[in-house]
Amino acid sequence: MNVMRSAWVLSVVVLAGVPRVGMGAEGLPTYNYDGYCRSVSGGDFEKDLKCGEAEAAAYAKMQEMWASVPDKRKIECHNVAYDPETGKGSYALHLQCIEKGRK
Repeated sequence: MNVMRSAWVLSVVVLAGVPRVGMGAEGLPTYNYDGYCRSVSGGDFEKDLKCGEAEAAAYAKMQEMWASVPDKRKIECHNVAYDPETGKGSYALHLQCIEKGRK
């Protein structure tokens, strides 16, 4: 139990700087990646933790490149990465979409 709690606390600390919900016009979109990660992990704690880490890494990479991404591509990829019905979204999916469009 202590190991799980420690891992959970670590994931909260790592992800504390990542916003959760909404889409700003000039800034990065903000997604509820917690719900997304829970749905793709199927309740597996390790998979949920790894998903959260991947989301944080994708968010950091998107911060670096955001200004150079065309607005049209930002919107297209937001539509791929965000489900307005559930509020779930993924920075990793958004980043993957952006990178796929650059090739």
